[in-house]
Amino acid sequence: MRPLPDRPVPERTGILVIRVWVEREPPGRLRARLTEAADLGEPPTTMAAADVPGICAAVEAWLRRFMDSPAR
Repeated sequence: MRPLPDRPVPERTGILVIRVWVEREPPGRLRARLTEAADLGEPPTTMAAADVPGICAAVEAWLRRFMDSPAR
């Protein structure tokens, strides 16, 4: 758990959109496209994942980047 900051931190907003689908060939193959920006002033980036653990890892990595990015 992180300690509370000594001074107020300005509000920040990020975005993460996850599009998921199941491919027909091979049957049942899960795919995901993650589009993200840790700050709404930045251009978004896109990444892909192919299973539940990969998608969860990508979401966790994005949340960590968001929390570690400096406030503007």
